[in-house]
Amino acid sequence: MSAGPPTSPDPAGLPDEVVRFLQERIDSVPHLEALLIIWESSRSWNAAGMAARLYVAEPAAQAVLQDLQRAGLATADDNGWFSFDASSEMAEVVPQVAESYRRSVIRVATLLHNKASSPVREFARAFNLKKER
Repeated sequence: MSAGPPTSPDPAGLPDEVVRFLQERIDSVPHLEALLIIWESSRSWNAAGMAARLYVAEPAAQAVLQDLQRAGLATADDNGWFSFDASSEMAEVVPQVAESYRRSVIRVATLLHNKASSPVREFARAFNLKKER
């Protein structure tokens, strides 16, 4: 068993590989959902199409797709169409992630929300400190 950062509160029931993947590669629930959409799809997605599927603004969808590309989970062509990077070293764990999300949506979502909450709070505090000066 490899040593690593402690897992998020209450990941009980999720495979260790899934918890590690979510903590290291996925920033939010929209990131996870976009990844699963491109993984399950045999076609490429652009920001407009992904925005419609995720119910977010197009710039937010574009940012999510670019984040997945930076994480090595998606590839993009010159026209801004994204697809799952099947050659990714993480490709083997994505089916487990999808199954875990289907079976334990609340547990997975909570893990991701808890992960994001601390940095978001720190950012907000830093902004408030700058505003007060």
